[in-house]
Parts: sequence; C-alpha cells; structure tokens
Amino acid sequence: MDIIRGWRQSNDVHIAAINISMEKGWKTYWRVPGVGGIPPLFDWNKSKNIKSISKIWPTPNIYNEYGLRTIGYKEEFILPIKIKPIDQKKPIYLEATIDFGICADVCIPIQTTVEAELPVRTSIGKNRILEVLDRAIISGSENPIKVITCDIIPLKDGFEVKATLENIASFNENTFGVIEYPEKPNSWISQKTSLVSGNQLEVIATLYLDGTYFVDRSNLNLTVFSSNKAFEFDGCLS
Repeated sequence: MDIIRGWRQSNDVHIAAINISMEKGWKTYWRVPGVGGIPPLFDWNKSKNIKSISKIWPTPNIYNEYGLRTIGYKEEFILPIKIKPIDQKKPIYLEATIDFGICADVCIPIQTTVEAELPVRTSIGKNRILEVLDRAIISGSENPIKVITCDIIPLKDGFEVKATLENIASFNENTFGVIEYPEKPNSWISQKTSLVSGNQLEVIATLYLDGTYFVDRSNLNLTVFSSNKAFEFDGCLS
C-alpha cells in the first residue's frame, strides 16, 4: 500500500492517489460496502499544508456471492484525492491512517498508515491516476439520470427516505440505488430493495437517527448503479 504522488495542476490543486494492491482473489470495499463488507475510513489529521482534501471514487464493482451483494474493488484499489494546499508555493506532507477490510474466503480488518511528500513540481504516476479518473462515478451535468421526487417520511424510530429517479432510457433490471447520510453515534442506515419500472427507479432507505427530529436534505447522497456505471447525486431536494 502506498501513495501515488501525482501532480500539481495549474490552479495549484494537487492530484494524488491512495493505492491498495491485493493478492489474486482478494477484494476491498466501497464506502457503502453492502452486507458483511467493511467501509474504508481515512484520517488525514497529521498531514501538513492542507486546506482541504476530497476523494474521487472510481466506479466500484458489484459482487453477488452466496446470495449477498457487496460493492468494492478486486485486487487493486486506486483512490484519487484532490488536495488544496494552504501555501501553494510549498510541498504538501500527506499522512493517511486508513482502516479498511480485505476479503476472500475470510475477511481481515486492517489499519495502516502511509505518508509522502508532494512537491510543487512533480509528476509521478499521472497516467495511472488519469486512467482511474476516467472510471470515476458520474455526477453533475454529465448525469443522464434525474431525481423526480424525494419523500422523507417520519417513523417511530427514524425516517424513511424514498427517492424516485428517471432515466432517458429504460433502466437495466439489475439497477439499484444506495442512500447515504452522515453517520453519528447510535445512528445507522438500512438500505431497502430498489424497484425498477421502465425508465423509473425507486430507491428506499430507513434512517435510524438517535434523538434527531430533522433530516437535512442537502446532506443526503444518492448513488445509482446501472449497466457497469455509477451515477451520484448530492442532496435529495426534489
């Protein structure tokens, strides 16, 4: 496991990547891994000269094994990251402590730390990162799918979120969606079975939010998986 140092763009944003290589047959997981998976967690607190940092998730693979669906990456996982430095004229010191899991016949939780200095003038592994960026989850104006309605229904111990999305063409019958919301202690999300009907998709999840009586729609995140692609929506505002 290491950091691909990447390059500094003309706008002073630095593009680098976390690289996890695994033995044949092993896989690791996306941020919402599915049943039995372990989501990766990243701690950047010991890094220096960083104003902001964001992850650019590549489209994960869908695995259906033993009747269970998981979402992740097999044998290699490269996660591009976009870093804005505090001082554009100085190098960035990047240190990441990462908790994640790898699975084959068994699952192993791992915690490890990687570090690297990212100079102002460098270009290491640029083509490798660009190949992964070409497979990034689709969002924004490039997204052919639209959110038509988003209903939030109060329950006894939380909320049900029900989003209806519409595509230009019919959805593949195996299309499904995932709803995310910032997690807090004693709070969690239960994903329900997505329903496909022609060019419409209904995505449902139950949010169990301890002591919370309000759902901030702008903090909801929807991701749709269809025909080996993934489409992302920030907020559920319709």
